[in-house]
Amino acid sequence: MAELPVTSAGATAATPARFSTRMSRQFTLSFTRERLRSAKFLLFFWFAARFLILATWAFITPATQGDVVYYYQKIQVLFSDGPANTLQEYPTPVIWVLLIPYLIGFGNEHGYVIAFVCMMLALDALFSWSLWHSGGSMGGQAVVFWTLFLAMVGPTAFLRFDLITSVLAGWSIIFLLRRYSAAAGGLTALGASVKLWPALLWPALLPGPARQKFRATAGFLLTGVAMVGLSLLYAGWDRLLSPLTWQQGRGLQIESVWATLPMLARTVNSDNYAVTLSRYQAFEIWGPGVNTLLSASDIFFAGGLAVAVLAYLVWLWRGHGRLIEAVVLVQFVIIVMIVTNKTFSPQYMMWLGGPQAAAFAVLGTRSHHVEEFYVDRSRLNTLSVWILVATFLTLLVYPISYDFLVNDWNVRDSLLRFPATLLLAARNIVVVIVLIDVIRWVWSFLRPRAVKAVRQRRRGVEAPQ
Repeated sequence: MAELPVTSAGATAATPARFSTRMSRQFTLSFTRERLRSAKFLLFFWFAARFLILATWAFITPATQGDVVYYYQKIQVLFSDGPANTLQEYPTPVIWVLLIPYLIGFGNEHGYVIAFVCMMLALDALFSWSLWHSGGSMGGQAVVFWTLFLAMVGPTAFLRFDLITSVLAGWSIIFLLRRYSAAAGGLTALGASVKLWPALLWPALLPGPARQKFRATAGFLLTGVAMVGLSLLYAGWDRLLSPLTWQQGRGLQIESVWATLPMLARTVNSDNYAVTLSRYQAFEIWGPGVNTLLSASDIFFAGGLAVAVLAYLVWLWRGHGRLIEAVVLVQFVIIVMIVTNKTFSPQYMMWLGGPQAAAFAVLGTRSHHVEEFYVDRSRLNTLSVWILVATFLTLLVYPISYDFLVNDWNVRDSLLRFPATLLLAARNIVVVIVLIDVIRWVWSFLRPRAVKAVRQRRRGVEAPQ
């Protein structure tokens, strides 16, 4: 994320002296230009950060492997229950992904956990390598952001399979940058076959000429149809649709933005509120006002996705879309889903990391001799700082202080519930700040005046000053 020296008046004027920007500048003093261009330094930095994650898992938060053990238990009974009754909350191809560590680990639980973590580490390493080799002049910044981001996610990064969707989303941007449009579309469809939300990113693959649009769409559709067909053959129609219906009965998850006020109220009057573990393997809060918040979340979630679709339509209608704008729209869709949803698990933060790291690679291939570059870089650095802050606060919430949020077993839990809830509230506030920052960036290139200017340039008419 290090900023190169800016000497032009235009670039200086385009760099706002905001809190997050000042943080970015101070932080990046540790990463000189020489270090950012040194493969040896970046490799050492990556290994040190990954060692810290694994040490935290082994010695401080071993319980975070609970989800991987859950995957193992589900795969273990796959052969008796059949795929139609296995992991119904996830798309069918997830079964194939989670079967790999089972085979590598020879059906042993400890072997499964180790194999799963090694798979995620290998994926992380490959993505880091691709950022370095595709990022141009900002490949070092891309690797530094990604390395720090996963370090702040903590052990959850390698103990959930959401890393797959984050990396696939990042790779789709990199492949689009390298003009492999069909592959970019295929990777997006593969991401949707693991978690459904990447399907919403397809319009962001269409910023280029008609030929690129066609290839990206063809890659997306062909891969998607293939995955749907294989899923139907393997587990049937009901299993194909089960992830869509699974979410309908869920309550208000305690980490969601919508649950912030009830969770704060619970610290004052715990008798009126109850936190329970649902059949969806999530802690949910119940009490006064919760049903109203649930209804509001459903409305805002649908409204947020509608606004995202509208943004896509305006962007495509405007034409001459830049790839950095595509990345911002990807982040807009993701953060809207996170903020407006009634569920918010800690691994959701990972969704933002891959596209954000890829954004540095996108800027790294741009010319540094135009003011537009410095404006985009300033916005990218600011957004990156807020994402890192939100991710670190998420780590403090889960797994560091999570027991105090959900347990009522002793006086110690009750006493520490208030500071733990304040951490949760702070995290949710920062996540909303991320949304606002992304909205401001989207508005900068989709506001009526900006759209009109681009449309006029397309018609060969000089835009009014």
